[in-house]
Amino acid sequence: MTTRLPSTGAPDRAVTPGTTCRSDEVVVIHRLFRRLFAEAPALVRGVAPDDTSHAKRVAKHLHGIIALLHVHHRTEDEYFWDVMTDRAPACGLHVELMRRQHGAVSDRLDVADALVDRWAYRADAPTAARIAAELDEVDRLLLEHLADEEREAFPVLDAILSDAEWDDIHKHAQRHKPPMPIFVLLGLMIDSVPESERAAWVAKELPAPIRVAYRTVGRRQYERAIARVRAIGRGAAGASGVVPAMA
Repeated sequence: MTTRLPSTGAPDRAVTPGTTCRSDEVVVIHRLFRRLFAEAPALVRGVAPDDTSHAKRVAKHLHGIIALLHVHHRTEDEYFWDVMTDRAPACGLHVELMRRQHGAVSDRLDVADALVDRWAYRADAPTAARIAAELDEVDRLLLEHLADEEREAFPVLDAILSDAEWDDIHKHAQRHKPPMPIFVLLGLMIDSVPESERAAWVAKELPAPIRVAYRTVGRRQYERAIARVRAIGRGAAGASGVVPAMA
């Protein structure tokens, strides 16, 4: 964890006390990424050497979550950092840190993604070990970055962004084609919400038709997809200390 940065000393302008906590919506996404990348190395280590069928399923999952994180960070890059620089110049060091951390995570993701392509068709142990090590580092960097972002950037963004601007960001994010099946992504999202909060979150955030579709069709699709990814990886995940959270 990095230590809290001091401000640049430049005067703030157009910063007023926030009346919304719209960054809480992003925290839900962060919770999903924490979970996905915490378990990703164990999924790779759980594939037996030469089991290319299982490797391809895990590879497809990894490509999906890597693409999802890239899209999330590009959206933040487009909508957050320039407006912070303009409206809260005293936060210049925080913006610099966010950009630097995004770059570091992106570089590691690209390395892992390229290795996954090679490994999917060979399921060889040396490449699997390299992928798992890269994903371990992504997890470490991501945990540091998300904590820094939530502590240093989100209170400022809540103060300087209007509800209309938050709505624009949300609409922009929805325009991207999901890099994995929508019910699988929705299931991952729902299961990343603490169980004690899950029913209330679903009722608040999901329109009734989507709730019905997920309950009648989507949940089974999600569970089958996750079971296929975890086909022979449960023991390895448990041995590594990562609880199989979505089984």
